[in-house]
Amino acid sequence: MSIRNKFAFSLAAVLAALSLTACSGSTSSASSSAADTSADSSAAESASTAENSGNADNADSEAAYSPENPVTVKIGLTGNVYEDIWNPIKEKLAPEGINLEYEQFTSFNIPNNALNSGEIDMNAFQHHAYFNNDTASNGYDLTAIGDTYIVAMNIYTAKDYTIESALASTDTLKIAVPNDVTNEGRALKLLESAGFFTINAEAGASPEITDITEYAVPVEFVEVDANLVYSVIQDVDLAVINGNYALDSGLTADDAIYKESEYADNSYYCLIAVRTEDAENPVYKRIVEAYQTQDTIDIYNNEFKGFFVPAWTLG
Repeated sequence: MSIRNKFAFSLAAVLAALSLTACSGSTSSASSSAADTSADSSAAESASTAENSGNADNADSEAAYSPENPVTVKIGLTGNVYEDIWNPIKEKLAPEGINLEYEQFTSFNIPNNALNSGEIDMNAFQHHAYFNNDTASNGYDLTAIGDTYIVAMNIYTAKDYTIESALASTDTLKIAVPNDVTNEGRALKLLESAGFFTINAEAGASPEITDITEYAVPVEFVEVDANLVYSVIQDVDLAVINGNYALDSGLTADDAIYKESEYADNSYYCLIAVRTEDAENPVYKRIVEAYQTQDTIDIYNNEFKGFFVPAWTLG
């Protein structure tokens, strides 16, 4: 199914109804420093109070926050779609004394560094595979404290290809894929499942292009940042796009010519991360609790059909 008629749509239009009913959130640039705000000082003081109160599982949450003693928590995000999910949670938590602020980043490569350095308090933008690789590669001391959802990565085209006609092509196919290790590996595994090539069985969870052992059709890869794959779709034959960026671009799951449908483990479950020293902070635990509710599932079902599945329900 071609998507050439979808290019004029924006995520803002797709999510208009949700945006109208949710509490609005301010967005600041990635260069802003959380350390420069008094709100973050309050959050740090509250976190310290929680840590000094003993076991955080049994700690009185009033020691960390209350309507009379509010705290501000900066959450790192990488797309407007996330704000539409978080706005109802922000609205729910504000009367309790937890004020959520969004820090938008334009690249996957920045939010974990910002979290590790203290610029933000938590982030919610990545899956476990990316998180594990990025924290290990950079020596970040971060911990995942809750799963959010899994977003399908699908194959799209701006041309007249179906998956069958693409696989029957004798011409070299230009295929755009994300260029970071884990998302490119996921894209390659998806393309393998579709039948384009075979990957070395010993390649592991994040195979590279050099791990391809046999091609069913000739392929030329175009590697770009995950958030930019859609921007080159007119210049390639096929594009493998993360679901959140597909949504931001006005696409639906039904626009895909091939859909991801099987998940062997939690590698691609998205998550909420904090600094390891804050993993037992009752403020952050309350945020996870407020996220993992039927209200959030309803948003997934009503606004993100075909893309978002609540990961915390998958076991």
